[in-house]
Amino acid sequence: MLQRYRPLIPVIFLVICCINTIATVFGGTVTIDGIAYGYTLNAKHYGAFAATLATIASFFFLKHYYRYFLLFLFALGIFGLINFTASEISSGLNFGEVHVGMSPVLMVFGPLVYIFNYQKINSAIFSVIKSSDEKIASIQQEEISEFKNRFARKSSEELAQIVALNKLVPPALTAARQLLKERH
Repeated sequence: MLQRYRPLIPVIFLVICCINTIATVFGGTVTIDGIAYGYTLNAKHYGAFAATLATIASFFFLKHYYRYFLLFLFALGIFGLINFTASEISSGLNFGEVHVGMSPVLMVFGPLVYIFNYQKINSAIFSVIKSSDEKIASIQQEEISEFKNRFARKSSEELAQIVALNKLVPPALTAARQLLKERH
């Protein structure tokens, strides 16, 4: 049963952060450097709550789209559009007035997602990186066809010489051999 809900564990971490933020609101004040400040939620907090709830709902009702909700949630957090904690903390780089940073919550959330979903993530990455045999065969066939078009006007003697010299790339040699075979 735990295996079924395993991909949801990183989002549970965000739910705990959101609950902590809501508990802070009920406390009414936040103490920073010994000074008590009144505390209210802002749009970033409501966005974090909504995005977290939408991600959980997608896990149960739109399972096929769960990874997209997870990625969207992560992207919103990375760009600082949502905030899961009571105080807005981020570390990153400043370029003039533009701040590119990531909250410590997301620095924990990202590795958690990978730890609990590493098999699916690795297979998705490798499927994008690794060329399929069909793609490779298709590309090779296109190259051979291109060389066949180039060599179509050459005589059989010229084609035999190309094959005998063996100085061209393999698709060119294959095209020359195929043309010779077709002519005889």
